[in-house]
Amino acid sequence: MIKVNRKAGFWIRFLATIIDLSIFLAILVGTSFMVFNYRIGKMYNYWTYYIWLSIIILCLIFFWIIIPIIWKGKTIGMAMCKIKTIPQDTKTKLSKAIFDRQRLFSFTWVFVFLAFMIMVSPQTFEQAALINKDTHPLNQVQKLFLLLPTVLASFAAFIECFFILTNAKGNRVGLNDKFSRTFTVYINKFDEIEEELILEEKIKPVRRELPHIEYEN
Repeated sequence: MIKVNRKAGFWIRFLATIIDLSIFLAILVGTSFMVFNYRIGKMYNYWTYYIWLSIIILCLIFFWIIIPIIWKGKTIGMAMCKIKTIPQDTKTKLSKAIFDRQRLFSFTWVFVFLAFMIMVSPQTFEQAALINKDTHPLNQVQKLFLLLPTVLASFAAFIECFFILTNAKGNRVGLNDKFSRTFTVYINKFDEIEEELILEEKIKPVRRELPHIEYEN
């Protein structure tokens, strides 16, 4: 019998996600005050719009990629909930596992905010947000350029919610766990399993095909 980290359940993983998102949204909203003057309903300077989006992108990379790599598979929320991410194969580097795990999460949102930065001008964003109610309505071109990153953001949010819900499976292995070949486990909770079971998971039998022999009379 050997000890392995127990797989984390749906609710503790969900709580860790909520904590991480709350911290990120607090930073997003907090930094928006350096861009928008909410009292008069206008931006301080249109260049600060790009600085703001750059800060958001850097935060995404820092919170969901750099911190887990440095902190041995833990985000801030995961550390508070005493869970972590580990590769299914012990030979896989943690950094690769983290990168694979974030393909449909933080990397997707990096592309979303890059799309806003490239396709949506500060003026268009200001008009769409109705920060200044005296601004003119959006024209068709502005609506089109705003629609594309907005649709991408909606699609990303839907996919992530779906992936999170798959963590509620009985074996506690969601779709993102399978695609990235990782587990989310408790830091200080363990299960005892037989070593033969681990070997069975690592060693997959190869189907042997016998040669086809034709007989002639």
